[in-house]
Amino acid sequence: MKKLLFALFISILVGGLLTDYAPAYNFAIKNAPSEIVGREDLMGRNEYLQLLTQDPATGQVPPNIKRAELQFDRRLSLETLKFRAQQTLEAESAGPANVGGRTRAVAFDVRDENIMIAGGVSGGVWKSIDGGNTWTRKSNPENRNGVTCIVQDTRPGREDTWYHGTGEIVGNSARGGGAPFRGNGIYKSTDNGETWNPLPSTQDADPQVFNSQFQYVWDIEVNPGNLVEDEVLAATYGGILRSADGGTTWEVEVGQMLFNLDESVNLNQSGASFYTALERSKDNVFYATLSTETGSSAVSPHAGIYYSLDGKEWVNITPSGPEWLTITGLPAFPRYRRTVIGVSPSNPDLAYFMVDSNPIFILEHRLSQENSPDRINGFEPSSRIIPQFGGALGNLDTQGSYNMMIRVHPEDENTVFVGGTNIYRSTDGFRTAENIDWVGGYNPEGGVGVYPNHHPDQHELLFLPSNPDVAISASDGGLIRSDDIRADSVIWSGLNDGFITSQFFTIAQSKTPGDETIIGGMQDNGTDMSIEGNTSWSAVIGGDGAYAATTQNNTLWYASFQNGQTLRLTLNDDYNITSFARVDPGGLVSESASRYLFVNPFVLDPKNENRMFCAGGNHLYYHPNVSQIPGGSQTPTTIGWIRVNEDPIEGGLVSAIEASFEGEKIYYGTSGGQVFRLDNATSQPMFSLTEITSELFPEKGYVTSISVNPDNDQHVIVAFSNYSVPSLFESMNGGSSFIDISGNLEENPDGTGNGPSVRWVEIIPKLSGNLLLVGTSVGLYSTEDASATTTWVKESPTTIGSSVITMMDYRPNDGRLAIATHGNGVYTTNISGFKPMSLEKTVEELFSVNATYPNPFFDNTYLEYSIPVDGEVRIDILYPNGVLINTILWGPQFAGTNTVAWDGKNTSGTSLANGMYFYRIQYGGQKIAGRIVLRR
Repeated sequence: MKKLLFALFISILVGGLLTDYAPAYNFAIKNAPSEIVGREDLMGRNEYLQLLTQDPATGQVPPNIKRAELQFDRRLSLETLKFRAQQTLEAESAGPANVGGRTRAVAFDVRDENIMIAGGVSGGVWKSIDGGNTWTRKSNPENRNGVTCIVQDTRPGREDTWYHGTGEIVGNSARGGGAPFRGNGIYKSTDNGETWNPLPSTQDADPQVFNSQFQYVWDIEVNPGNLVEDEVLAATYGGILRSADGGTTWEVEVGQMLFNLDESVNLNQSGASFYTALERSKDNVFYATLSTETGSSAVSPHAGIYYSLDGKEWVNITPSGPEWLTITGLPAFPRYRRTVIGVSPSNPDLAYFMVDSNPIFILEHRLSQENSPDRINGFEPSSRIIPQFGGALGNLDTQGSYNMMIRVHPEDENTVFVGGTNIYRSTDGFRTAENIDWVGGYNPEGGVGVYPNHHPDQHELLFLPSNPDVAISASDGGLIRSDDIRADSVIWSGLNDGFITSQFFTIAQSKTPGDETIIGGMQDNGTDMSIEGNTSWSAVIGGDGAYAATTQNNTLWYASFQNGQTLRLTLNDDYNITSFARVDPGGLVSESASRYLFVNPFVLDPKNENRMFCAGGNHLYYHPNVSQIPGGSQTPTTIGWIRVNEDPIEGGLVSAIEASFEGEKIYYGTSGGQVFRLDNATSQPMFSLTEITSELFPEKGYVTSISVNPDNDQHVIVAFSNYSVPSLFESMNGGSSFIDISGNLEENPDGTGNGPSVRWVEIIPKLSGNLLLVGTSVGLYSTEDASATTTWVKESPTTIGSSVITMMDYRPNDGRLAIATHGNGVYTTNISGFKPMSLEKTVEELFSVNATYPNPFFDNTYLEYSIPVDGEVRIDILYPNGVLINTILWGPQFAGTNTVAWDGKNTSGTSLANGMYFYRIQYGGQKIAGRIVLRR
């Protein structure tokens, strides 16, 4: 009877037809908002970067390591000059030419508004001579300064002189979570921004410690009213400083003198104001603010709001006691962080102050009415309305003083703009809520999309001198222009052509030889794609971009954003998304009470790119066929995912994964210093997991990258990104033993000192030997002779320079290398003398089913089948009478062996009763059927 039923079932299957179409999706991908201070996520950007770079022994990033490592890098470059002949790479910028990175500083040349100078926070100084339509980098690539402010000397005959400040105290992800990206003082140009040199008087800090206020420069102003002296004022950590000789010497006017100090001094304990600000009015009145907040728990004794008529004598106008309560409605002397200043160009007596306290408040001050009976020290006795549009992203949000801006329209003192994550415009000085409009940042229509053609996280707003309704916004998306900032509906357009300051976390390129398509994840700018070498990139998904990948012939694309959410995408011929599915093992990660890293790695099996290995906190997860995960949903899934390590990793999270060229071995490392090798990785039932952690590895170190030689899967290099530990270890026997090959990248053999943070490593087979490349926090290094005393030589010093190299992707079939930087976009190069390698797959000649295992099953069963060429496959589960239960796969499959899982459930997720069921696999007009027994 059973044989009769089975024969009847097979006849039903053979008689059916494979429908020649795939499901269509009506979808909208919900992107995550980019993160600065966490927005209550479990693994925020700062925590991730802290883990990445901290000294494992102390749990702290060495103080001021950024300046120290740059000095070490310069010394190393001098010491290896004789090896420069070894340099082989001629890297070229691949953009993005249209995606700007975080920008705090931009200014017009007073003589010609078409000349603009701007600074990327980790991307250097750039100049435009055509109104921002195109840009050219002017700072030395081997200097990596966080440009925070920029100003021109506007006095007649002195206009070629410019100054810019450095050092971003909040939000710089080039730094590492617990290591503020301290600057290198003030730079000066005397040739209209063509070249820049540091002012020696601001370079006094010891690289090892925070002992100079010039390490953070918030604002700079030049006094055009002083025709005798070269008077410059600077708002620095702890005070307002003044120079009468163009920056040769300095005096403190407000606050504390915190430069030329002994190296034993630590300014974090100084009790000085953490935040300062400086603004000059049109008639040369200077306003300054100093925060109550300090680097310690103390309240700054110099906190307050000040003004000066000459830059020398300053008046404290901060209301106190009952006066403060009257103005703000807050208790007297509240603690406050940053205060930004906006002076009205049309009424220089009028200044607005936005104060980041709890809550935020806006004050209006009129200098001419300082002693008016209806004013308190010139302040209007009531604070202004704070924008509150509701929802997750509609309220004014400074992200802990990270993004703050207040500006007044040049022709109307009542039209005021404030910026946090968004830009808000008021036509009555924020007196009433009904006159406030949301005009930039996130999209007021809802979700986490951006305002059309704009970007969240505001830092500056500049008005065109010849037409003040034309405004230029500086944000975490670079520079963006509106031709009518007072329009009912403000329209924005990018101004980033060639302003290559984007900050990449990851990079991946097409696997097809000769195809120049690249996809990469950026801080604050989502995941973008360069199509066939176009330097203007196209957006794919939003959020903080993370790992990305593509498959053979670009059939499928994978992109992710912060905290692990990974999407499978299909794109049409115009590279627009036509379908998507969330494919990461988020359901299992939640069940295990673990968490994703902020930038969470995954890799595809090179032999069959429907197989994925994904980091999931304290487990590595494997999926034999991510194509079977249903599309159109961003709900966390458990479908088909398998834990590689049954026991959770103790004391660390999976932080790096690499597959061998043939896909037979998977190596992975953790944030706690462990490394594992998975053998038989393409045969899930035969997995063999071995820990290969070496006693040489730094205890509790962060494994940031593992490279496997495409020509020899026993040749492995493991990279640790922490400071103060050895960084690079090489094995020639699959991890059975390692040697330290850090060489001259460490100042001391034990890893202590000022050696850089190593972020990525690549092994590139050549016709003779191997080229080893290391991406570091101070640029790209290479060697062809690794040993215990490796000499690493800097590559592309005049192009890549000292940019932070976060990731590389090498293509063995044609020798192309893509290099991601955190601050200057992406570079590409072709390796000369590379050994061409192509993956040869063992492909069956016929469509066949190889096995079903286990069968009978009680939890999951796997169908293994082979197809001769890439094609669409549909797999159905049916009752014995032929009624459909579930379609467990309908999508593209790759030639060779494929596997799909079934968990004994129907389409609604309900477990079926014990019994016999049937599968039907359809491919290329052919069908194969078989039976499966469920026995729980």
